[in-house]
Amino acid sequence: MENDKKLETLFLIPSSLDQDAIYDFMVEEQRSKIRDLKYFIVENEKSARKTIKKLKLSSPIQELIIVPHNKNTPIDTLTSYIKPLLEGKNIGLLSDAGVPCVADPGSKIVTLAHQNNIKVVPLVGPSSIILSLMASGFNGQNFRFHGYLPIDKNEKKKKLDSMQKDILQNDETQLFIETPYRNNQLLDNLITMLDEKINLCVATNLTTDEEIIVRKDIAAWRKSNLPDLSKKLCIYLLN
Repeated sequence: MENDKKLETLFLIPSSLDQDAIYDFMVEEQRSKIRDLKYFIVENEKSARKTIKKLKLSSPIQELIIVPHNKNTPIDTLTSYIKPLLEGKNIGLLSDAGVPCVADPGSKIVTLAHQNNIKVVPLVGPSSIILSLMASGFNGQNFRFHGYLPIDKNEKKKKLDSMQKDILQNDETQLFIETPYRNNQLLDNLITMLDEKINLCVATNLTTDEEIIVRKDIAAWRKSNLPDLSKKLCIYLLN
C-alpha cells in the first residue's frame, strides 16, 4: 500500500517591511500553501501576530502555536521547536520584517530542517537588501552584504577602506545596515571617510509611504543638506 503521509514542510514566510501597512503583497497561490498552518516560529511574537492575521488562515489565531526565537536562542530549544516537523506537521518560519534568514536569525532553524531531511519552501516577499540593490543602479551581479559595520571609529575606517578597495578593483557593490538610532552618525562617518568619487545610495523605509532612495557620489553628498535618518530603517550601498 502506498504511503499517503503528508510531507512535512518548513515554509519560509516573508512579512511586510511596514508592519502597519494595510495592503497584502502575498499572492493567492502562496497563501493557499500555508492556509492550514498551526505552528509558527517567529522572531517577535507581537509583530508576527500582525502578519499572521493578514494571512487569513483556516484556524483562528488563538488556536495557533507561536514560539519566538532570536540569535541567542539555544540550539537545544530550536531542536524542540522543529519537533512538529518530525511528526509530519508543517511549520511556518516568520521574519520580523522582510524575508527569513536574510539579515535574520532563522538560518539555524533551516539548517536543522535540512539535517533532518525536512522539505524547505521559501515564499516570495520583500527583501530590503534586494530592493535597495535594484533601486541603486549599482552592480547587481557582484555584491556583498556586510550586516553591521564596526562601532569603533578606527575599525570602521579600516572596514570602509577595504570596501573601497573591492569597489575599485572588482566593481563590487557593498551593502550594510545600522541600528536606527546610529544612522545619522554613520552617514556623517561615510561622508567624511570615503573617497569623493565613491557613490553612496541610502534607501530609507522601503515599501512604506515614507520611502526615500537617494544616490549621489560622496562629493555631492558633502555639498548637500543631510537628511535626518534617526529612527528610520536604512540600507546603505556603496559602488
